[in-house]
Amino acid sequence: MSFNPEEYDSWYERHRDIYEAELRALEDIVKKYPSPKLEIGVGTGRFASVLGIEYGVDPDGEMLKFAERRGIKVIKAMGEDLPFRANKFYLVLISTTLPFFKDAKRVVREAYRVLKPQGAIVIAFIPRDSYFGRKYTEMGKEGDERFRDAHFYTLEEVEKLLENLFYITRMRSTLIGEEIRLEVKDGYDPDASFVVVEGVKIQNL
Repeated sequence: MSFNPEEYDSWYERHRDIYEAELRALEDIVKKYPSPKLEIGVGTGRFASVLGIEYGVDPDGEMLKFAERRGIKVIKAMGEDLPFRANKFYLVLISTTLPFFKDAKRVVREAYRVLKPQGAIVIAFIPRDSYFGRKYTEMGKEGDERFRDAHFYTLEEVEKLLENLFYITRMRSTLIGEEIRLEVKDGYDPDASFVVVEGVKIQNL
């Protein structure tokens, strides 16, 4: 998977209404947790910088240059092997990068490891059967190298990733339907192209 950092970052300016709806879906959950916080797959820092997330990891060094300029403490690393001690963070965010992990279950286990007791994982994902999920999947099938190897998840698959590690405590949905309605709804909407799942770390595993 390879995104041009400037093109990727400018997408959010060209689609500011979508970006702001995604932020609204995330902020009530993310901002209630104290620091320190981490974003896995931080990219250019578009979400972390606005949501008050101090740390970010990503395998793309060019992306990280953007995030660093936005004030994020960045480390070039894979989500499957986080360069942090156990019990360091109150929150770990994974936003829209889930389809690109080689081993998503291992990433979730690593998030569990670095989270403090009562810490939370927040996964914001594009459901496979949503408007954008179908669009990007089709683009991958047609040879778009950005999405060729991407695996978009269903809610049931995300729940399976969190199973036995996190209690799911809240969901939020936005970008509803093919007309991309921008309201943010509590709970899971099957027509949403952006779904946020909050899970609190299970203790004594």
